[in-house]
Amino acid sequence: MHSQNCPLCSDPYPQSVIDQFKDYLEKKEQEKQAALDKELQKESMKKMEEVAGKAVFLKFIEYIEQIIEEEKYNEAIDKLLDSYDESSVDDRNLNILFLLGKANYLKGRFDLTISFLFKLVKIKFDYPEGFLYLGKAYEKLGLKDKAQWAYDRIKEGK
Repeated sequence: MHSQNCPLCSDPYPQSVIDQFKDYLEKKEQEKQAALDKELQKESMKKMEEVAGKAVFLKFIEYIEQIIEEEKYNEAIDKLLDSYDESSVDDRNLNILFLLGKANYLKGRFDLTISFLFKLVKIKFDYPEGFLYLGKAYEKLGLKDKAQWAYDRIKEGK
């Protein structure tokens, strides 16, 4: 409140009006603080959900790597394809593309290896492991020039 007096007539406001106005200001400040607290709580929950999602995904990747080591390539590929979202280009999908390429390479499906890994390196050009398996797949298919191209990209990425 700027003044205890009415700006038009210069008469003092009654104390009850001043008290009502102070109560109104206090109520508005409390509402504003409550809204801020609610927004902070939402942000905090969102961050916790992100962290939990990342932890779950890391466990998923760990599991996929384990079944690839156990040479259960079809199982790994099926689970990866179920998790793959072709419309997204985030790190999660880049990891999935790499593991799809790696699993297909180890399974002997070099055509699919090239397909998945080429998608990967088109999105993220500095993915040395992707270029390594891409080069190996080209080599297995007898495409020496393309293999050399992929191997050269490994050196550039370092």
